[in-house]
Amino acid sequence: MRYSWRVALTAVLFDIDDTLFPTTRFAARARRCAVEAMTLAGLDIDADAAFAELEQVVAEFSSNYGHHFDKLVLRLADRLRPGVHPAIVVASGVCAYHATKEHIKAFPDAVRTLSALGRTDLKRGVLTNGLTVKQAEKLVRLGLKNAFSPGAIFISEEIGVAKPHPKIFLVACEALGTEPNETLYVGDHPKKDIDSAHEAGLVTCLRRGSGRHADKVGRHAPDIAVDSLEELLPILRDRFAVAFRA
Repeated sequence: MRYSWRVALTAVLFDIDDTLFPTTRFAARARRCAVEAMTLAGLDIDADAAFAELEQVVAEFSSNYGHHFDKLVLRLADRLRPGVHPAIVVASGVCAYHATKEHIKAFPDAVRTLSALGRTDLKRGVLTNGLTVKQAEKLVRLGLKNAFSPGAIFISEEIGVAKPHPKIFLVACEALGTEPNETLYVGDHPKKDIDSAHEAGLVTCLRRGSGRHADKVGRHAPDIAVDSLEELLPILRDRFAVAFRA
């Protein structure tokens, strides 16, 4: 271990995607619903083939690109049924995708863990890559908008630095008034989360799971690894002397 178990933690920061809610599973379901709606609206192609093409678009342009469905229709322009306006097909996909958001839920263990951390003196926050409104929307839809300390939500777009650059962690620690070695970062990505937080001097916790980064291997072993976020609670209590109020 890089640190003493007697270190006094003052803050815990969480990644969002595949850490607080199953982003990979949601994205696959939402994109599937989108392409099914697009085929019904006038895209004359098997839904499986359309989904595979959409996944290629996402891989090429990144998940934060705002025009996945436009690109899909451009690629499949020769498969539009006669007389169908392409914008109707795109809009059908957009509507179906956003309708799926109504059903997203945080991991149950994340909700219970954040509730328990609310009974400590630890500062609780989020540090995530992504578009500001998109990531904030997730917290609102997940019912977690009030689960964190004031001023403790850090999103790469508004900071101007993104993981895996260690500087984003230092910016967050400075804003919170905490030292890196007194700050725990919890994420699912061995490289972007664990390696970069480690290099910034934070204590690291890997949430193991079945998300799209589960098979990646980082340069640095996490200080803590858990299958459920609730496994953190006794570690914080017993090894970091964090006091939990009744």
